[in-house]
Amino acid sequence: MAGVSTRRILDTPIAIVDFETTGLTPRYDRVVEVSVVRLEPGRPPQVVLDTLVNPLRRVAATEIHGITDADVAKAPRFADIAGELIGVLHQCVVAAYNAYFDIRFLESELQTVGVDHRPPHVCLMYLRPMLGLGPRCRLDEACRLHGIGWEPKHMAASDALASGNLLVRYLEAIQERGIQTFGELARLKRYKFVDSFENDPYPHPSSFKLPCCERFCSRSGYSHVKTLDPVRQALAGYWDALKTVVADLEITDEEVEHVMQERKRLGLDEEQVRSIHAKVFASVIAQFTDDRRLDDAEVRKLNRLYRCLAKLGWAPGL
Repeated sequence: MAGVSTRRILDTPIAIVDFETTGLTPRYDRVVEVSVVRLEPGRPPQVVLDTLVNPLRRVAATEIHGITDADVAKAPRFADIAGELIGVLHQCVVAAYNAYFDIRFLESELQTVGVDHRPPHVCLMYLRPMLGLGPRCRLDEACRLHGIGWEPKHMAASDALASGNLLVRYLEAIQERGIQTFGELARLKRYKFVDSFENDPYPHPSSFKLPCCERFCSRSGYSHVKTLDPVRQALAGYWDALKTVVADLEITDEEVEHVMQERKRLGLDEEQVRSIHAKVFASVIAQFTDDRRLDDAEVRKLNRLYRCLAKLGWAPGL
């Protein structure tokens, strides 16, 4: 079998990616911040790339990530950093906490510069139940349960580093269970991401003839994003909960109940819920109508999304 299935997990470099974006829909929404943490065998996680990205459009979802138009005005475009991004992902298995979200944006943005490649990847959100460590949960909850000190900030570098430290714990569990290769890991449980183990990692960026970038714009040291105020923290938490279940629009009753409990825990009022639901619905509509037509499958998914948002408190027309 091709890809990374026969590679030893503990001998393979893993790159954890985290994106902040203008919304939930690749191709329609754009990346406004990217961070990559590399975990080399035998070494602690290290931030190897961190920059804001100019999306060449108005920034949206500022209430979630805190990034404004002014912040990205002098930041590089994605096309400027694509070569550097592939360089730090070179020969790595890619990981993300919500891989279905981050990997789709990674692939979509790279396609805009002519790179069409699906890398082998791991979803850290589902790796926890896969290893029998407990149910899937938010990143902050997973960090708390595994003794990792971290405060949610919706800042890519901080979130990626928290995910990297969490992955260290999961690798310890993998070693304790005697799991050697990615193929053996895939046999534990059939989650979607394990199909990617048949793929090869990104080759060297020279294969794509992308330019190098020497201009980055990191906000890691920005004092005004070190701590989220309570309102932004609640909005960001609910956004993350919704992002988890609507990324693939295969929404189950169990997932709706999970988001409902998050809404209650976070104490969001009706106007806050309406605002976030409107952004989610508009983002999906924009994605589906990009080709100026709706097929039957898209209509079914929109109906499912509508019912989900309605049950959670607001959907268009209610």
